[in-house]
Amino acid sequence: MRGVLFCLILTVSVFVKICSSYVTRSSSVSRRLRRRVRSVVVDGEDTNPRATFSLRDLDAVERFPKLIVFDLDNTLWTPELYQIRQRQAPVPNKDIRLFPDAALILAYLAQRELRVPASNVQLALASRTSKSSWAYQLLDGFVVQGRPLRELFAFVEIYTGSKRKHFESLRASCSNVAYHDMLFFDDDARLNLGEVSSMGVLCCHTPHGITIDHFVASVLAFQQRKSAHADGHWMGDVLNAESLNLVTSVDPQHSKSNVHTGRVLTGTVKFYSAPKRFGFVRDGESGHEYFFHESKIPAGSVVQKGDTVVFESAVDGQGRASAVLLSVNSVTQTEAMGVDSRTPIASNNVSDDMLSMPCFSMSQPFASLLLNGVKTVESRNNNMFAKLAPGTQVLLHCGRRDWPDQTSFRKILMEHRDYNDFTEIDRLCRLPEGFGKGHVVGVVTVGATYRRDTHSVVPTTLERHVLAPGDAVGRFCTPIAKAAWLSHSVPLVRGGPGIFTVEIPKTCLPEDCEHTNAF
Repeated sequence: MRGVLFCLILTVSVFVKICSSYVTRSSSVSRRLRRRVRSVVVDGEDTNPRATFSLRDLDAVERFPKLIVFDLDNTLWTPELYQIRQRQAPVPNKDIRLFPDAALILAYLAQRELRVPASNVQLALASRTSKSSWAYQLLDGFVVQGRPLRELFAFVEIYTGSKRKHFESLRASCSNVAYHDMLFFDDDARLNLGEVSSMGVLCCHTPHGITIDHFVASVLAFQQRKSAHADGHWMGDVLNAESLNLVTSVDPQHSKSNVHTGRVLTGTVKFYSAPKRFGFVRDGESGHEYFFHESKIPAGSVVQKGDTVVFESAVDGQGRASAVLLSVNSVTQTEAMGVDSRTPIASNNVSDDMLSMPCFSMSQPFASLLLNGVKTVESRNNNMFAKLAPGTQVLLHCGRRDWPDQTSFRKILMEHRDYNDFTEIDRLCRLPEGFGKGHVVGVVTVGATYRRDTHSVVPTTLERHVLAPGDAVGRFCTPIAKAAWLSHSVPLVRGGPGIFTVEIPKTCLPEDCEHTNAF
């Protein structure tokens, strides 16, 4: 009997210890889970003490965009996915984190059904990241107001390629929303925002992640422009901190860095590795060094050690001083054209056999179509030819990358210009033998630039001259009075943004071209 009683007591004791251990472990797991949830779930705060605006300011807005579109990398979260050096998917708030203000904005939008008229706003994502599977996992991992972040967005476009394709797909998915009713946030002003704004979308540049100030000020700017014009008015423009009157001397979301952002500086490439896809620029004035990734190099440019560059100072997702290269003056380029690398290209110090002229870049097939006399108006969203008097002769550089949309201009040629021979269209789109991409291939005479929205030209007529659909025609239009191929192209010339200067042999120019230096 005593033995049975002893066994019973021992069994109860062991059971109690097991239960106690289980409760302790459960409590520990519960605490860890609560901490984990708190780290991933975005709360409902709607203000940042450092911000000029509050999200509550939007409650008085009467006219919201019908579709608000966000980029992902360096806009909603940081760091950019290409910077993650691991094979397994990144973990929310460990490897990737939402920008503080992005979290507050998303929490506000998650409750927009409680606000009128914000309740009618649709949300979308447009990302060019090559890590699409990771992006989708992160969207499922982050939780906003009790819902996976991915559920906030009615439309998700995540794949490589031009942002134009993303927005064409968004336009097709929500047929009741025109481009002029959209608002887009992205950190890449040179490529992404340039492409999208040319479609008629109002865009906002967020170089260091979206902030409450950027978001609220952009929505207010959208309402102001809509109120000042009739519905359907062209909205294509890129808003930035300067145009929105926001203070940006030091980036608040990277407070650990004291780098002054948004400054345009001149420096020298100290190091660049093409295989590793990054490099460093040394500021010529302060001597400070700035990191840059290949994605921040102007399209068509090749960078090497010793190149002189103009760049905008920034801070990347890891808090490092970084650079966005605006233009590159290559030592190789100047030497290849027979110019002393220590002499600026725009100098008047040229030989009798060389000519210094302004030049601009254009992608194929439009470079060929312009020089073959088919395209007669050039349109841009910036007034690129503002400093050139009408009648100025300008060299044409053929960009290394083809224009993404290879179908719209063909449709215009066939439907409105009576070009029905596919073989003839292909011939007009080709470069002559011996001419190549990256070469200076022709010379044009520019006319007087005018704003598209203030000119009396019928839109369909303008499309026929620009060879682009109406939503892709830029704000500033410049007639091309005359265009001609060079007698032979000038290779090894690197393009740049806007108008840059090139020296070419006088023998390249057509006979009727004025042989005088433009500078």
